[in-house]
This record gives sequence, C-alpha cells and structure tokens, in this order.
Amino acid sequence: MKKLFAVGVVCGALMSAPALAAQDENIDFGSATCGELLSAADTAGADDMAGMMLWLDGYLSGVSGDTVLNWSNLNTFVDQLGSYCQSHKSARLLDAARKVGLGQ
Repeated sequence: MKKLFAVGVVCGALMSAPALAAQDENIDFGSATCGELLSAADTAGADDMAGMMLWLDGYLSGVSGDTVLNWSNLNTFVDQLGSYCQSHKSARLLDAARKVGLGQ
C-alpha cells in the first residue's frame, strides 16, 4: 500500500503541475523539473498519477530497449525518483528518471 501511495504522489505531481500542463493539455516532459513534480504532488487523482509513471517507464524502456513491464521495478523506481527529486529540485525530470531508472 505504501508503494502504491508513492506511485500516486509522484504521478499526481506530474499531472497537476501548472508548469507541466493541465490534464487536457500536452505535457513537455523535456522541460519539467523535479521541483515542479514535487510542488504539485497534492492535487492529482490516482489514475492520472499512475498514467504519468507508466509514461516515464515507457520512456525509459524506449531508451534502454527493455520491453518488460515489471511492477516491482516500477514501484522501486517511483520511490527512488521521489527521493532523488527531493534532493535535486532543479534537475530536469527526464534526466532524473534516466539517472534513477537506468543509472545514467
């Protein structure tokens, strides 16, 4: 349950950040920062949050060539991304995702 909540918090932040976009608008992940993700963590719904984390996982899969959706790894990634972003608020979100998810 704790990990599901973590997925929700991180995904929610992505969906609700004004700098990232409203739900019915496109989101430019390339310009989003960790700080924007964290500042919006309180306002999105669980479905929106899960969708955003799945998008990030798909992005990393495209970068790495990994075609398996591993739920345990996704939960770990979400936890680690949240921790990384807490310490690196000015980091670009995709750079943070690559560092955490791929070790780059």
